[in-house]
Amino acid sequence: MDRARLLIIGVTAIAVAACEKVPIVDINAGFSLADVAWFEEENTLFVFYQANAEQGLGPESQLELTVRTDHFELPWTPLSQLDTVHTHVPVDCGPKSVCGSTSLALGERPRDVRLRLRYHRAGEMTLNAPVALNIIGRGAAHTNRSLLVYGVFDETNTHVQWRARHQFPTLRNHDVQKYGLRRHFSIADRRHGAIAANFGENPYGYGSVQSCPGALPSLDFGPVETTERAVFDVGSLPLSASESPVVCARSTVTDAKGGTFEAVALARKNPQVRPAFPVLRSPITENTPIKFMLRPCRREISSPHYAMQEQRLFLEDASEICIDNWNAPGFVDELATQFRTRIDQVRTQGRDMVLVLGFHHDDTTGRLGTVLEEALQRVLPFERDKSSPRVTGAFVYDSVAHVVARPELRRLVLWCPPNHTVDDLDEVPVAASSTCPAVSERPDLELGPFRFNQIPILATRAQYLRFIQKYSEAQAGRMTSMSFRAPEHTPLSVNIPIGEFGIATFYNNEILTAEPGDAFSYCPDADKRRIVFRLPGSPTPMGLEVLPELHQLAPQPAYALGLFWDFPFLLKAQYESYLAGSVTAYSFSVPFGIVSSNEETWASGLWTTGEFPMGDILAQCTRFCDHPTFDSSVTYNVQALFRDAYRVQCYRPMFPRPGDGGFPHDP
Repeated sequence: MDRARLLIIGVTAIAVAACEKVPIVDINAGFSLADVAWFEEENTLFVFYQANAEQGLGPESQLELTVRTDHFELPWTPLSQLDTVHTHVPVDCGPKSVCGSTSLALGERPRDVRLRLRYHRAGEMTLNAPVALNIIGRGAAHTNRSLLVYGVFDETNTHVQWRARHQFPTLRNHDVQKYGLRRHFSIADRRHGAIAANFGENPYGYGSVQSCPGALPSLDFGPVETTERAVFDVGSLPLSASESPVVCARSTVTDAKGGTFEAVALARKNPQVRPAFPVLRSPITENTPIKFMLRPCRREISSPHYAMQEQRLFLEDASEICIDNWNAPGFVDELATQFRTRIDQVRTQGRDMVLVLGFHHDDTTGRLGTVLEEALQRVLPFERDKSSPRVTGAFVYDSVAHVVARPELRRLVLWCPPNHTVDDLDEVPVAASSTCPAVSERPDLELGPFRFNQIPILATRAQYLRFIQKYSEAQAGRMTSMSFRAPEHTPLSVNIPIGEFGIATFYNNEILTAEPGDAFSYCPDADKRRIVFRLPGSPTPMGLEVLPELHQLAPQPAYALGLFWDFPFLLKAQYESYLAGSVTAYSFSVPFGIVSSNEETWASGLWTTGEFPMGDILAQCTRFCDHPTFDSSVTYNVQALFRDAYRVQCYRPMFPRPGDGGFPHDP
């Protein structure tokens, strides 16, 4: 055996020994993207790639491509040595990746395309890619070409932004841009007017007509061009173009087949939208309380309870009505007459009124409560629909719990105390329902050892006496103020009952006018006030949420607007309790129509203002309503036409602006 042969054997042995000591490490090498698309209309092959590895990638790594057709074969060639059709800028995908794109002219359908990574251009180690090959044959420009051009408008509908949109089978617009492909396009020969294009099949309108109609007025703008994805036009539309729904232009893009490709590009104006009715105004004023104390005059029931009722409602100066003979014939008539007489006296002051009645008695049969109901029935329904000054309703503070039986009175009378079935307030459940729901205006209120509904603010006689027996009159607290607020009525005001408690009021001929082609957008998130409308000749109030659909199906020239009230007035009070050795002062309200004191009430805040904004609730499109829309992220939703997409969702668009950059959000 000669020396050379021994040397080779020795080197091999050393190499084997070395391999036995070095561990094999998985560097997680692979292709996360290897997409190839050939467009027959363009004779162009596009390649997009991204290879990743924990080690081994560097400036000397390179991508190589081989392509075979029926009559041509490109051997393995580094992408950097190929002539590209389009511009491809370098892309940085991080230190453990190589990525990018390329494009080459190819006049025949590819039969086989392969892509590989060579870790070092001078080395032998390569990594083959699992190529996804897409063939896009001949067809319409808006579906069978890799780029389309379209226009959008700014908020004023006077400035056009022209955009290029990449169209690849397996890659989105932003991804194509991310991997370095840049396309040059230019815009020229703009005209404005109406275009008879089929936007259903071709939503962007690219190449939808052969050319811009010569009969349309021309815009005297010079050409614009860019390799960015968007560029604002050089001029703004003249006043004469205000009614024109579309701007038509000739767009030119680079192409492997003959250098360029021309097609019509269209820009459709944004829907012209405004608040349907900016604000409803209805003055809400403090009502004058007309106070009465109804009690037996020939006997005493409970002086502590009487004093509590008197203090709670500030009835020290109230007119007194003796109820000893409440069973006598004509008592109801007499009671109603006293109410009417006092109402007419106070009406001359020019303010709305509310009856405030302390009802001190010991009848547990409910018959005395029925007598008072009948007297109120003879007064209140006739006052409710009057023009101000009027009686908005009545507040009754009874000695016992009583549920109003007359349906019409349930909308007009707030009858307290709550209908709790226990005499010990300590046993009232936290979520107990109530016909007299006192609602604290501080949800986080802490009342020492008590919950809010355990304080005898408006308690029955039995509940109050039990409380002061267990604790004290000081801990029972005292009312420090009380007020009643209600909306004023005009001579044109109309009340329409809704449900058990509610009233829809149409105040002063507030109407929303509309054309048959108009469209509406209702925003449920903003509708905290429950504004209602009704059709001409129809008394039935409806919520604004049905107006967009109704107008679409059966358009009306006008819709009357009103407000839905859960209750005719709002009682607001300040209260003070002596709990745990300290004074706690707080506010509360007593609204109608809320059965649980734990339910959220928006009443208090809305009853302190006379303005009810509608601008964020209902939007009205008066022109270009069948055009696409922008959303709040400045994304152009070409399939979301205002008329169809925004009937029951908020329309909060953001628009492109000159100077905001050339890369719009366009997934």
